[in-house]
Amino acid sequence: MGRGGMRSITGILVLLAWLPMAARAAPADIPTQAQVLLERSTTPEGTGAVMLIARGDQVVWQGARGQAQIELGVPMTPDKVMSVASVTKMLTAATVLKLRDDGKLSLDDPLAKYLPAFPGGEAITLRQLLHHSAGVSDRAVKPVPGLLRQEQDTATQVAQIAERPANFPPGTRFAYSNAGYILLGAVIEAVTGQPWHEAVKAQVITPLGLTHTLFGADAPLVPGRAAGYSRDPATGVVRNGEYINLTGPAAAGGFLSTADDLRLWIRALATGRLLKPESVREMFSAGPPLPGESPENRYGLGVYLWSVRGEPMIGHTGQINGFTAVVGYLPARDLTVVALFNDYSADARNQGRRLAAIALGQPYEEPVAAPVSAQALAALAGRYQDGSGVRTLLVQDGALFVQRGERPPYPLTVTASGRLHFKPDELSYFLPVRGPSGAVTRLDYYPGGDGPPRPMPRLP
Repeated sequence: MGRGGMRSITGILVLLAWLPMAARAAPADIPTQAQVLLERSTTPEGTGAVMLIARGDQVVWQGARGQAQIELGVPMTPDKVMSVASVTKMLTAATVLKLRDDGKLSLDDPLAKYLPAFPGGEAITLRQLLHHSAGVSDRAVKPVPGLLRQEQDTATQVAQIAERPANFPPGTRFAYSNAGYILLGAVIEAVTGQPWHEAVKAQVITPLGLTHTLFGADAPLVPGRAAGYSRDPATGVVRNGEYINLTGPAAAGGFLSTADDLRLWIRALATGRLLKPESVREMFSAGPPLPGESPENRYGLGVYLWSVRGEPMIGHTGQINGFTAVVGYLPARDLTVVALFNDYSADARNQGRRLAAIALGQPYEEPVAAPVSAQALAALAGRYQDGSGVRTLLVQDGALFVQRGERPPYPLTVTASGRLHFKPDELSYFLPVRGPSGAVTRLDYYPGGDGPPRPMPRLP
């Protein structure tokens, strides 16, 4: 989990039983600060959002703003049902672990045990699929135009994935894989004899009383379901989200839910209401670092392992046509944050981090651009070593940009404090460090707005 890893979530959870309430007291201005964040993220007449902060089983603040259905003028409300995209992976992973707890499978079983015809399945373990280290490719060999608009069944999806060459030998790298989680859905079906989403419902959703969490099939009408949109960040123009049939993302991203259901879900998972303690511990633990895995975004089994203001936070993000989502839980503080948007362009992950920092009483600042002279910008321009790669600061039309390798340049906001914030990712920033002569000798990079920084020496 970030730097230092996530040591013992189970031990932290035990501490919650006796932590003095004063140590967990919420700052009085949490609702005010959270409401300001919500209002910065939305407009009354535009796309909508639902945000939530809870401490223990009590909601400290919850807000909704914007429109759930712009064309009909239906306002967003806290109970609206939205696509949660890859947050689905948490439910899929928990179902696999529940089946393990019940003695029906082992995480070290080869995929071939359940899908014997899958190429190379004898070398892929369920644990690797859960951790995105199995090498299963998301790139279709024979792309079918309009496929994501069509209803798909698990067997057909497995056959399509089987055609793809592996990205790398299993266990040697980390690469986020939706296809790997679709395969886990197929494993769930092989073990239970049920469609994967019915098994998730039986194993996870119903036992925890999640009454508004369901598979997003097209045919059933879902009361309170919000429409999805996309918004051009540059112009603000809003369009209907491109249609997607959720049988496509399936066990990797096919569920719908509400903010309150996600609050109940992640706390029940973290506090051992669903899985055995050893399964919770495995789920929330990072394995040995692998090439391709960001140190700021370690991954357990179906969950991200983040750090916010030095505090461990477990959770997941999701982004799919028309929607983005994040759910996070800070075990040492028994805090939960949720943010759901019916806007594909919304940065749910950053807003979740901002909510968590507010709940901790250490909110992130809102970067405000300051006037910078052409001479000052020119002094920043140059090449900086970033691990095995290089980041380049360059000035174009009087504005500062950062470029990594051959990727397109990203604009930066220069603040009065001298920080160089990404746009639109306004949390991560660079801080120039100057030598005795006043020249910039390196950049300190603060991913996600937190330290310790990663030094990036300036290259000749």
